Amino acid sequence: MNLHKLIKQKRENNGWTQDYVAQSLNVTRQVVQNWETNKLAIPNDLLAAYFNLLEFDAQEILDVFDFIGNNTLVMAEMDYSIEGVAKFEFQENQPLLRNYPTLYFGVGRKKNQYSGKIKQLVYVGEASSIIRRTLEHLKSEDDKLNAIKNDSDEHKELLYVIGHSKFNKSATLELEQMFMDYMLGDDKFEKIYNSRNNGLSADFYGRTAYRTSVFPAIWEELRVKNIVSSLGAVRNSALFANSPFKSLSPQQEKAKNEIGLVIAEALINGTDSKVIKIQGLAGSGKTVLMSQLFYDIWCNPYPVLNGDGKTQHHSKITLLVRHDQQLRTYEQIAKKLNMGIDAVMDVPRFVSRGEKVDILLVDEAHLLWSGNYGRVSKKIWQPDLVALQQLSRTMVIVYDPNQIVSTRNKIDDNNQLFKLVNGIDTRTIFLEDQWRIRGNLQTQNWIKNLAHFEENALTVPPKDKNYDIQFFEDAQNFKHAVEQKNQEKGISRIVATYDWEYSQGSRPKNSEYWMVTFGQEKMPWNLELPSVQKAQQKQVPWQEIKESINEVGSDFTVQGTDLNYVGVILGPSVFWNVKKTH
Repeated sequence: MNLHKLIKQKRENNGWTQDYVAQSLNVTRQVVQNWETNKLAIPNDLLAAYFNLLEFDAQEILDVFDFIGNNTLVMAEMDYSIEGVAKFEFQENQPLLRNYPTLYFGVGRKKNQYSGKIKQLVYVGEASSIIRRTLEHLKSEDDKLNAIKNDSDEHKELLYVIGHSKFNKSATLELEQMFMDYMLGDDKFEKIYNSRNNGLSADFYGRTAYRTSVFPAIWEELRVKNIVSSLGAVRNSALFANSPFKSLSPQQEKAKNEIGLVIAEALINGTDSKVIKIQGLAGSGKTVLMSQLFYDIWCNPYPVLNGDGKTQHHSKITLLVRHDQQLRTYEQIAKKLNMGIDAVMDVPRFVSRGEKVDILLVDEAHLLWSGNYGRVSKKIWQPDLVALQQLSRTMVIVYDPNQIVSTRNKIDDNNQLFKLVNGIDTRTIFLEDQWRIRGNLQTQNWIKNLAHFEENALTVPPKDKNYDIQFFEDAQNFKHAVEQKNQEKGISRIVATYDWEYSQGSRPKNSEYWMVTFGQEKMPWNLELPSVQKAQQKQVPWQEIKESINEVGSDFTVQGTDLNYVGVILGPSVFWNVKKTH
């Protein structure tokens, strides 16, 4: 069946109007009508969301792109050695592996000296000729596959070679990027040896089929071989959510290129204290952009003009994180990508160290302190952002004024800070697309109006197949619903407004933990349970600790965190104003 006929049939089978589909995809009803009458082609960047909305299965997606009937997927193993290549070339008669573009993984195994667990080391690659490419790896002295073999127990390494009847150069590059992205978030891998990022954003025919159908099919074969974890487990990991290997949207790619040009120009011209601000609402992709910018510059440093105006050096970059849970995530990413212990730091450590860097990236800069609050001597104290600017040649900050959670973060009454963040000398780049909320435009507006306390915002939630909003009057039912979603979908947690007593570093008089009370239920505040504290010491983010389902997250702990489902307890500070409600 033609695509335009199929999308109309599936919409009607679900009982939806063209208006509903249009709202879900943030387009007009006329556009949907033109798609269904084949007057307009569906933009490639909307295909994945459209197929997901209409519940296309893998076979239907493959059929749309003419993958059915010639859909051959082949996988073979090769010992990474000269002898292994010779054996593969002699025995393997599959033309899809020998003569066409392939995807390959070099995998070694190594026992962790501290935990005793066997972890995997991996390099992801693609090649037009796997035999020639493998021989090139083997003959190169400074090669990632050779490094894996040297680092692996017993110096053994396997290559998994994958071929497909529909592979081409664009497809293998896309899949290479996706596997780096997912393997970074997979707990089975301790280290990824890739030292570059494809940074793909260019579209090509059938891209949706490769991403939504071919990739999962390859991943599942690897899962059956116990090489990778389930896709669901990886997608629930903080490392995957913040991976620098994500394919950026056109808006993010444009922003990254603009930032790179500003940094390069400032460093080579000897400009000092340049500030670039990335601004956008929660879920607009700021952290993913920052993560990729960080890794790309670390892999490919900029030339920097020294103070003498003659000589140059390669740029040094550091990423700072104020948010404790996000810091743990970035530290894990840096460790898994072998970026060194000083690539990621918290703000106090960086400031106290006092070493100037060429490029300083500051995530969640709206959480930085604007006052002293007794931390250091008043004689040497400076606001966080001022101190950071003085310790950097160029500084990129992620800043969202709507996510300020404390009076300690406010800058409005400090002219120096306000000018640094909003002044004419600061380059501001805005991100407007929404990536965290998969709801339609009506749902996004409803949430935004409620969160910003707009007048008459608390109305009946819009109907949305992809975003479930419910209100609970019974605390037990509310708690049970979140626990059930956590069992079904993973990474579902309870959070609350900061309305219950808590004092860091002390214990309440009449209870073992600081508690949140709602209805007949009581739960500890986050980071109270010993099992959670123990996991935190191992750098596990709060939302990924299984026992944290038994705690209530605070606004600070979960800020910037991706959750599949979240139960929100509104405390006494949030109340219904009858006079302003109609």
